[in-house]
Amino acid sequence: MNNIYLISSTSYYLLKEEIENILNNNIYIEYDLNFNTIEDVVEEANYFSIFEEKKYIVVKNANCFSSTKTKLNTDLLLKYLEEPNPNTIILFTLNSNVDGKKKICKIIKDKYKLIKIDNLSPKEIYNKLDKKIKEDKYKIEYQDLYYIINNSQNNYDIAYNEIEKIKLYYNKPSLITREDINNIISNNIEDNNFKLIDSIMKKDIKSSFKIYEDLILKKIEPIILLIMLSKEIRNTLLVKLLVRNNNDLDIMKMLNINYDFQYNKILNNSYSYSKEELENYLVTISDLDYKIKSGKISSKHALELLILEIFK
Repeated sequence: MNNIYLISSTSYYLLKEEIENILNNNIYIEYDLNFNTIEDVVEEANYFSIFEEKKYIVVKNANCFSSTKTKLNTDLLLKYLEEPNPNTIILFTLNSNVDGKKKICKIIKDKYKLIKIDNLSPKEIYNKLDKKIKEDKYKIEYQDLYYIINNSQNNYDIAYNEIEKIKLYYNKPSLITREDINNIISNNIEDNNFKLIDSIMKKDIKSSFKIYEDLILKKIEPIILLIMLSKEIRNTLLVKLLVRNNNDLDIMKMLNINYDFQYNKILNNSYSYSKEELENYLVTISDLDYKIKSGKISSKHALELLILEIFK
C-alpha cells in the first residue's frame, strides 16, 4: 500500500471524492499549509503509536508541489520522504497543477503515488451527476441534466452546486422538471452569470457592475464567478494563439468548446485584447489565487480586483 500520495485537481469536489476514496472512512488528522508548517506535519507523521495503528494525515494546500513560491521547509519534507513512517499515510492535496520540474515532485512520482485529476468532459459530468441523482432517489430527464451542465459552462463543481440547490428546493425525492430548474437556477446561471462574464470581456462597466451587484444580493458565490471569468480569459488567449495555425473545428475540440456561438463569442473577444494583456490577466489571476488560498484576501475582493484590472 502506498503511504504517501500527492493529489492535484482544480475541482474541489473531484479532489474531495478522491480523498474520501483513499481514506475509506478511516479517521484522519487534517493540516492546511496556508496556516500550518511542514514541521507540524512531519512531527505528527513521525509520531509512532504504541498500538501500531495506521494514521492518516490529509495536508491541504500543499503549494510546495506547485509553481507557487512559498516559504515552506521543503528540505525537511525531502528528508522525511527518504525514510517515512510506515504506519503513517499522508495525502498531500493541491488545488492547482503540480510542478513536475521540482525535485520533490519527481520523488513523489518515482517512489510514491501521484494522482492528477483532469477536468471532466460534459459526458463524464453527466454520468457522475446522473448516478448521484439516482442514488438520492431523484429523477431527471437527460436533456434537463445536460441543460444544467451546459449552463454551468461544463464545470463539474458549478453543476454539482446547482443540483444540490435544486434538491433543497424539493426537500424530498421527486421528478426534477425543466420548469423548476428554470425557476431555481436559470436566472442565476444562464441570464446573469454568463451576462456578467460577457459584459466584463466587452468592458461594459455599467452593465457589469449592475449584474454583479444583483448576483451578490442573490448570494452567488464569488469564487464561482472568478472561476468562470478565469476560464474565459484563458480560452480567449488560447483562441488568439491557436487561430493562426488551426481551423475553427480543431480549436473547438482542443478547448472542449461544444457550441459555435460560444466559440464565436470567444473569437470576437480575442480581437479586442492583445496577447500581452491576456497574459497579464492570467498572472494577476495566479497572484489572486495564491492570496485567496493564503487567507490574505476574500474571493469577493479578488474577483473585484480582477474586474477592475480588466477595466483599467
